[in-house]
Amino acid sequence: MNQSHSLQRRDFVMAAFGSTVLGAAWGSTYPDRPVKIVVPVQPGSAVDATARRLAPVLEGSLGQPLVIDNRPGSAGLIATTQLVRSPADGYTLAMVASTHCITPHLYKASFHPVNDVQPIVALTSGPLVFVVHTAVPAKDVRQFVAYARSRPESQSVTMGNSGNGTPIHIAGALMSLKAGFNPLHVAYKGLGAYSTDLAGGQIEAGFLPLVAAAPLIKGGQVRALGVSTLKRLAALPEVPTLAESGFSGFDVDSWVALIAPKGTPLTIVERLNDAFNKALRTPEIQRFIAEGGGDVIGGSAKACENLFQREFAEYGRLIADAGIKAE
Repeated sequence: MNQSHSLQRRDFVMAAFGSTVLGAAWGSTYPDRPVKIVVPVQPGSAVDATARRLAPVLEGSLGQPLVIDNRPGSAGLIATTQLVRSPADGYTLAMVASTHCITPHLYKASFHPVNDVQPIVALTSGPLVFVVHTAVPAKDVRQFVAYARSRPESQSVTMGNSGNGTPIHIAGALMSLKAGFNPLHVAYKGLGAYSTDLAGGQIEAGFLPLVAAAPLIKGGQVRALGVSTLKRLAALPEVPTLAESGFSGFDVDSWVALIAPKGTPLTIVERLNDAFNKALRTPEIQRFIAEGGGDVIGGSAKACENLFQREFAEYGRLIADAGIKAE
């Protein structure tokens, strides 16, 4: 080996050693100041509620406050763009929903949802409930499909959603595609206004998270006809899944995960992954998630990355098959 190659090898080893030591040093002192979690939705939404419920539990294990920074808009693009442009030091994180793997198929994004972020942990998943306003003459999904097909095109049945490219939008578009009817899809800017109009009858049908659907069902404003995932809900045991109702393989859920900027040191990734997994196992958090009809996911950062890869590919196919376009 000549002297030049010997010096190059020495420099490479020293650089690798220095990087390892620096990463370990960051991990041993991290965090030593508040950690910010960027949330891509308005306060009061399911993702925001998850972040705010987890924050005080995590403060106990991390030893620092977690500050929630709501950055709604552009179907999550604003929040995630801020995240990917932040320093990769573990002090700016983002809590993302399924839209993280949907929006880049519909809008021009400055980032790739898998390659340009560092997944930390998948947190929760939850089903959607297909509901109709009580004025709609349908007691089950088959009756609703017949009702929708019977309407002339000029008076198409109205189906709402909480925003273009959301799992609620995808579920509605997929259902209408499989059932062969052409509804008028009405996109709202958020769950609040959409739920209000659904309860008031301005919108005839649509999907809702259980936490939003439950009070409307209990109040007699909407009727639950189906569940979007492959198993029934303990909170609504009498409501069949859409797969049971003739939509074979229908399985759309809404999940929440934590990400960091690409290049975040492994020691910090592991520290955060461990802290969030411990928080997910606490009775308080498990009860909160169960009450919302969700399931705890947890697991490794690699498992979260695998989820992103799988969902990004599957939603790409769904969007192409359903012909969904940005509005």
